[in-house]
Amino acid sequence: MPTARAYAGAAVLGGTLYVIGGGGTTGPRSLTETYDITHKSWGLGPALPTGLQQFGIAVLNGKIYVAGGYKAADAMAGTQEGETAELWVFDPTVGIWVSKAAMPSARSSFGLLAAGAKLYAVGGDSGQVFIFDPSADAWSVAKSSLPAPRKGAAYAAIGDSLYVVGGVQGSAATARVDVYDTAGDSWKSGAALPGPRQGLAAAVIGGEIHVAGGQIVEPPKTYADHFVLNSKTGAWSKAASMPTARHAAVAAAVNNSFYVIGGSPGAGVYTVFTQTDVMEVWSK
Repeated sequence: MPTARAYAGAAVLGGTLYVIGGGGTTGPRSLTETYDITHKSWGLGPALPTGLQQFGIAVLNGKIYVAGGYKAADAMAGTQEGETAELWVFDPTVGIWVSKAAMPSARSSFGLLAAGAKLYAVGGDSGQVFIFDPSADAWSVAKSSLPAPRKGAAYAAIGDSLYVVGGVQGSAATARVDVYDTAGDSWKSGAALPGPRQGLAAAVIGGEIHVAGGQIVEPPKTYADHFVLNSKTGAWSKAASMPTARHAAVAAAVNNSFYVIGGSPGAGVYTVFTQTDVMEVWSK
């Protein structure tokens, strides 16, 4: 990747992989870089209207949605860096980012997942599940809340099921997995990760959730582990590890391949000083 970043977002539209926003030594960034999967080349995409990191990102109906996160300070507007509830959508046929209805409240380090015709915001400091209906440009709040609210988890959607994997509870990483049934508005426990992690990257390939990397903060350590959850059996298995241990990377699934991009090899306070531009790909 041309620019080293952590806490960015990744999305795939057609044959293009978008890496959006993320953190740097100067704070949240608005940068968008695009990877042409066929020609294996990088280019520039439309920048976000504001710098963002640790936001939710999802693709629905051929559009990229970006919600919440930490927003960059704007000296001209007199605003400071902090959490936001804003929602932005990018339609490649239009080529620009457009503002949509903001979430009911600001949040960061959460997942934005598509299921059916709606988007679901899960995780972060709040246990509430926010539901966005693009046809109405409106949010609602689910009756059922995440049993263990936490930041820094990995998030994945398979059919009507939304997975919250790992994360940090209090000051410690957890191996906990929670699964939300969007049709029934209910939660259940899933099989725990083989080890506690926060800051994992995740993507879905053929009904299996691939998660890689992550960190623990005490003592500071990053991981190269690559685990796979079979959604039918509910069991975890271990796949080939990444060459580079890191956390706060982004991930995407393309043609049965698992792309893991950016992040930081350094854990905890070393995150901001060790951001990487590396992209590594695992294939079946």
